[in-house]
Amino acid sequence: MRVKALFVGQYRKIFWIGLGFWFLLLRAGGAQDIGFYAEVDRKSVGLGSTIQLTFTLEGTQEIVSLPLTEIDNFDIRYLGPTTRVSIVNGRYSSSKSFVYSLFPLKTGRLTIPSVAIHVSGKTYTTDPLEIEVTDTSARLPAGTAPAPSPAQPETSRLEDKIFLVLEVPQKEIYLYQKVPVRVILYVTDLTVTDIHFPELKQIGIDVGKLDRPKQYQQIMQGVRYQVVEFNMAVYPTRTGDLTLGPVNLECNIIVRTSSRGSPGVRGPSSIFDDDFFDAFFDRQEKRPVTLRSQEAVLHVLPLPEEGKPQNFSGAVGQFNFDVSASPLEVNAGDPITLRMNVHGDGNLKAVQLPALSSLQGFKIYDPQVKEEEQAKTLEQVVIPNSSEIKDIPAIEFFYFDPGLKKYQTISRGPFPIRVRKAEDREGLKIVGGEKQLDIVEPEVVGQDIIFIKDSPGTFYLMGRHVCHDSRFYTVIVIGVGVWIALYAFYQRTHKMETDVVYARRLLAPKEAGKGLRQAARLKALNQKGEFYTALFKTLQQYLGNKLHLSSGAVTFATVQPRLSGCIEPAVLEELKHIFEECDAVRYAPAALDETAMSGSYERVQKIIDYLERHLR
Repeated sequence: MRVKALFVGQYRKIFWIGLGFWFLLLRAGGAQDIGFYAEVDRKSVGLGSTIQLTFTLEGTQEIVSLPLTEIDNFDIRYLGPTTRVSIVNGRYSSSKSFVYSLFPLKTGRLTIPSVAIHVSGKTYTTDPLEIEVTDTSARLPAGTAPAPSPAQPETSRLEDKIFLVLEVPQKEIYLYQKVPVRVILYVTDLTVTDIHFPELKQIGIDVGKLDRPKQYQQIMQGVRYQVVEFNMAVYPTRTGDLTLGPVNLECNIIVRTSSRGSPGVRGPSSIFDDDFFDAFFDRQEKRPVTLRSQEAVLHVLPLPEEGKPQNFSGAVGQFNFDVSASPLEVNAGDPITLRMNVHGDGNLKAVQLPALSSLQGFKIYDPQVKEEEQAKTLEQVVIPNSSEIKDIPAIEFFYFDPGLKKYQTISRGPFPIRVRKAEDREGLKIVGGEKQLDIVEPEVVGQDIIFIKDSPGTFYLMGRHVCHDSRFYTVIVIGVGVWIALYAFYQRTHKMETDVVYARRLLAPKEAGKGLRQAARLKALNQKGEFYTALFKTLQQYLGNKLHLSSGAVTFATVQPRLSGCIEPAVLEELKHIFEECDAVRYAPAALDETAMSGSYERVQKIIDYLERHLR
């Protein structure tokens, strides 16, 4: 009893001490002043690098939204919020920070304007910040004066270092004419990765297959550019003025970001104002960029009616036409195979090979058409009906030559053939027509009579047949099953190789499983920063595969429009929370215990399981 009373007394002391502690916190917190200010991790940055902008709200934990969506001359990305609580000498203080990554788009002195927020009915405003953006490509060794260059502009812009050009050599063309198009990516003084193929979708224009891109260097106006050139062909399918472009191309730019310090904390700048320390402490990250080319207007002319052949089928370009027939010596009723081949420079999809429906004296079968790259082949079987047929008439192919601006005709044949009469087949004949005497042998009665039995007895199978063996049907079933399995495997493998979206979605859970196992190992080692980085990358890669996005471009802002309406709002809110939690821990490490890490791991696991079941 005495021990029990002592135990209850200790709990009472703990209760009153805790109650007093929270009373002091509330009293101290109510007396804290509210402040709102902005700061950057560095005031000078090179074009192609990023700076970190942090807005800090002190003195309140009230949930506020920061109305910051864009800043002139900067590409802005929200990294997430951080919260800090401290008690020093009995004084309670709290702050909430909003962290952004800014990517300058040109050189010069750029201004981050003041930002205002409303808290508890009052307005708080930050001071504007000046940022000096320099051109890193213009750096010279220490002690070297730059040579004057009147041709060089005073301000460099990001679009001068990376841009996309659409080149169309011919603007006035005919309907269905092939138009070669070049899409050229120019890059200088930047590191670019994950270059996607350009996207061009136009109404009234058929887009051909992209060739393998070419890579080379080119000097323009004294600047050396790394060039990636894509070549394709387009075919207008209607007349009038058609707008071609703009062409979109996605890629990632490798940018330098400062890793010194954490949001809201800066060390003495004089210690680190050195290129050596900048290179040592800076890290790199991928920043997704979507480039857009200019537009081009095509004036599409209709095909002329003058000189247009009656059997013209729509072939426009320069073509060659070949015809062959075999065999040339047959019996009446035997087949002859006609082979037609057209190849050249033009839209083969719009080319129709000559029809033989009006060929007299022949029975004509349906043709088989095969289309290859730059060639189209037709095979057709014809059967001569009589031996009076001496040849296969000439076959003509018509096309319009846009270079000559007139219609052209290619004629092949006639093809002389020899048709023999069908040989008479020998029927049944009676050998020996002379009258002969019938010789009848005496009949032996009783030897050829089988009497009907009332009870036939037991029947026995004469000989053994494979079809009566159960193992025969077992082999057939196994063979059919193996064939079906191999065919399904082929279809799945073929789809994996040709359908990128299907392949990424199929591999998404497998890759997510690898990422979760890595995160579990880091959690067991109590490596908090690496654990949350692994969780963040797992979510990025999984959502990128599921939604067919570049993994480096996956943030909550990019996936929210695609997921809204497809999943429950509670799951979407949970996904937003885990993105913010990962960003907060990675960019501003907080004191988290193993329980919090386990909770984060389970939330990510549940989100992925939910998306696997509901996101198709």
